[in-house]
Amino acid sequence: MNTLKQKLSSSWNESLLKLKQLPPIVSFNLWYDSQNVRDQKIIKGISAFIVLCLIIVLFVQPFLAKQELYQSKLAKSIATYETLANNAHKFQGQTSNQSSSAPILAIVTKQAKRSNINLKRFEPDGDGLRIWLEGAVFDDAMRWLEDLNQKHNIQIKQINVERGDKPGLVDLRGSLYK
Repeated sequence: MNTLKQKLSSSWNESLLKLKQLPPIVSFNLWYDSQNVRDQKIIKGISAFIVLCLIIVLFVQPFLAKQELYQSKLAKSIATYETLANNAHKFQGQTSNQSSSAPILAIVTKQAKRSNINLKRFEPDGDGLRIWLEGAVFDDAMRWLEDLNQKHNIQIKQINVERGDKPGLVDLRGSLYK
C-alpha cells in the first residue's frame, strides 16, 4: 500500500514539475513575481472570483435550470391532477353536490317534464320512489332513466316493462332510489 502511495506521490510531483516548466506558466510566474504585493493580492482575488464564476456556470447553473424544468413539469402535473379530480364524478356516474341534496321526487318529476315523459302515477316508497308510465315511447323512457342515473345518481331498484298497444310504446312500472 505504501509503495502505491509513493508511486502516486512521485508521479504527481513529476507532473507538477512538468506543468511548471511549460512556457506560458514560466512567463506568467515571472510576470507575477515582478508585481508588487498589493497587485499580487488583487490578481489572487480576481483569479478566485473567476474560478468561482466558472464553478457556478459549469456546475450550479445546470442544476438550477433542471430544477426550473422539473418545477414547471410538476405544476403541469398538478394542474392535470386537479382537472381530473374535479371531473372524476363524471366518469364514476356520480353527481355533483348540487343535485344530490334535492329530494328524489323533485328530481324525477323535473326531469320527466324536460324529457316529455308523462308520469301516470308516482308515490314515495321509503327513501325511494315508485313510478308508473303508460303509453310512453320506449327510447324516450330509457333515455330519461339513463339521464336520472348519470346526472343525478338515481338508481333503478326494480322495473317492469310491458309492450304497449302501438309499436314502440310501453307501459312501465318501477322503483327508483337515490
